Amino acid sequence: MLGTSGLVLFVLFVAGVAAILIVVALALRVVITRGRTPQVSSAQFHALTEEHRRMSDRAITASEHVDLGLADLSARVDELRSQVQRILTDVE
Repeated sequence: MLGTSGLVLFVLFVAGVAAILIVVALALRVVITRGRTPQVSSAQFHALTEEHRRMSDRAITASEHVDLGLADLSARVDELRSQVQRILTDVE
């Protein structure tokens, strides 16, 4: 039938195809397991949402604080402008 050399070539071919299939299967497994989202328990989820809420509140508070500071600086600049105008009119 095939002879010894034909049988050896057939066995090497089958071994090569099997090795390629194993490599592809392992690569596919790695890709699938990496793509999964981590499982989060209900308690962890609630803790994360609470932390997110607190951080949002802090961001709003910081923004309001900056707005108040800018309003205060604007009032001071207006006051200084009026003082400079008074001084300039007195000098003339």
